[in-house]
Amino acid sequence: MENEKKELERPEIQDPHKKRYVVYTKRDTELMKTFIRFDNRVRHPRMGVNMGLVGVLLLLVPVILKDTGTTGKIIAVCVGALLLSIALFRVHISVNMMKGNPEVKENEEITYLFGNSGIWAQRIDGIEDMGYYKTVYHLWEDEDNYYVGLDNDDLLILPKANFKEGDSESFRDFLLDKSGAKYTWKPAKLLNIWKNMLSQAHQKMDETGNDSQGNEKSKKEDKKREK
Repeated sequence: MENEKKELERPEIQDPHKKRYVVYTKRDTELMKTFIRFDNRVRHPRMGVNMGLVGVLLLLVPVILKDTGTTGKIIAVCVGALLLSIALFRVHISVNMMKGNPEVKENEEITYLFGNSGIWAQRIDGIEDMGYYKTVYHLWEDEDNYYVGLDNDDLLILPKANFKEGDSESFRDFLLDKSGAKYTWKPAKLLNIWKNMLSQAHQKMDETGNDSQGNEKSKKEDKKREK
């Protein structure tokens, strides 16, 4: 009886809509850049580098292939310059495209409310129910932001500096516990990217080594059985 009483007195049962975390966001130019950079890191991690390298190689065609005709050299230089420009300025190009989209409300202020039972988005015109935590399928994190992926293809960008209620450091464990979502550390800073790549490489090597040891052990056991 005492355990049941304590269970009923838990805050989340008493008030399932209680706000545990409150995060303020504003869809300004900086937030749009953050979204584009994140999308590039997750969906097209090598596109910028590859495009830039191809652009540089095309620019070097007149120097490397001196026997190429004038028309060929001009085309190579023009295409190379275009590819290199896109690689260098694709974030700014994408932001301008977003601003030109009538469905994107620039400078819209949204406050995300994370309660005991679900997520809400508070705007000037009211509060929108974003659904239960089971709709969260993935949580990404970098040095400055959390990125919450929802089943309806929504992506919530939550700047760690903008947590008005709740601790940004404990938010990770809270959301993963509530949703059971997959978690990925996706750093944005170059040094941390290299550290993450090395860590993943070591992890794969360890997994490969463990698999090899397991296979050797199985072979030895099979030989013993044959004897």
